[in-house]
Amino acid sequence: MFSKFAEKIGLYDFLAPSEPRRSKKNSASEHDSTTTVQNGSADEKRLKRKRLDVQLKAEKDAETRGPKFFAENQRVRYLNKTTNSTCDAVIVGVHYDDGPDNPYYTIKYKKQCEEILDDGSKNTSVIVREVEKQTNPDRLSRVPWDEDKSWKVLQ
Repeated sequence: MFSKFAEKIGLYDFLAPSEPRRSKKNSASEHDSTTTVQNGSADEKRLKRKRLDVQLKAEKDAETRGPKFFAENQRVRYLNKTTNSTCDAVIVGVHYDDGPDNPYYTIKYKKQCEEILDDGSKNTSVIVREVEKQTNPDRLSRVPWDEDKSWKVLQ
């Protein structure tokens, strides 16, 4: 019974096609390898363009909801109140535990740290660590859209 159903919906054509596959020699003579590479490159460009367009739309949609709404993977500026400094950050999580009008965010940013050795002295080299923390939208601000920087975030 299952085989009749699978045949009716075309599952066998997908799992076990009736035409034998062509050997690599035949397919290589039919298709130029440069065409395949160009198609792969074109597919990658299309995928990149689509992902960037989706991200830009998500950021614009969040902005239309209000100043305290941001999209996941959006680049922002984070205000660290303890050091009174700002740094570039990326939103990695959007949370609505306090209701749909009160979001909070998980962000990632790079922080420069001084290493303190076992003897209490400081190492002269500066270490950059990636920090992930939760914050409220009051500490975040929008940055202008930059396609190259946004693509680095999406990769």
